[in-house]
Amino acid sequence: MKRFYMSLVCLISSGLAFSQASLKLANGQKIVIESSTTIEASLAMGMELNSTSTAVNALEVKSMTDKNYSISNTMTKLKLTMNMMGQPSLYDSENKEGNNAEMAKVFDDRLNNPVDITIDNRTGMAVTETKTVKKKEAEETNPADDLIKMFSNNSDEAIVEGAFEIIPIGKTIGDRWADTTIAKEMKMIRTYNLKSITGNEAVIQLEINSSSVNKLDFQEMEFEIKSETKTKSEIISDISTGLAKQRTSSTDITGSIQMMGQDMPISAKVNTTTIYK
Repeated sequence: MKRFYMSLVCLISSGLAFSQASLKLANGQKIVIESSTTIEASLAMGMELNSTSTAVNALEVKSMTDKNYSISNTMTKLKLTMNMMGQPSLYDSENKEGNNAEMAKVFDDRLNNPVDITIDNRTGMAVTETKTVKKKEAEETNPADDLIKMFSNNSDEAIVEGAFEIIPIGKTIGDRWADTTIAKEMKMIRTYNLKSITGNEAVIQLEINSSSVNKLDFQEMEFEIKSETKTKSEIISDISTGLAKQRTSSTDITGSIQMMGQDMPISAKVNTTTIYK
């Protein structure tokens, strides 16, 4: 009886700890990403920025080695409504008639324009980017778009990385782990908590604390924006492949913008829901 009890304990324990060495993707595999984001920001001198966006991106595994996957990211749909300083703007990739002209200069070239990102198959993180930048895209900028980037990372690397979540080998329910990223003018600390496992589906809670300094060009003037960001996310991931199924996050941003030699406070609230199919 005792031997049976010990065997049962071992069997249950083996179900709580598992190994996930790397991503498991197939050549030519396709992933569709549907995301929605809302931003409510209070900027300097009473300026307000409110935006709602929905986007669809298509990922495709182009090639693989024993260390990396090359994955293309193509934005296929985008609808963005924004109100900045009392001026409403709209961009809709499926109905371009009423689009804001400045937004169209930025987003038209991004649509259906694949970008290849190389992903480390052990971490799910981007390691390089191969991109041919069109002259028009490199020259045309939109200050409002630059502001949104500061509140929500919509780079090609971030979009592809978000499709994966690899749990370190040997982690069990209730375990916590962390990693730190330090780059020029930015520091980010991620803290993970493995909340539950049901079959091949894991629920992970993620807290991100970061600080950064960004530059913004607006009306031929350069502004410096310092920010502290706190994000709480819940991620549903397939532990057999490393593929994410869903991400929901809530972000609070506080900081300051330097204008005319003075630091003025800014704040923002960002909510994002992303589904991977």
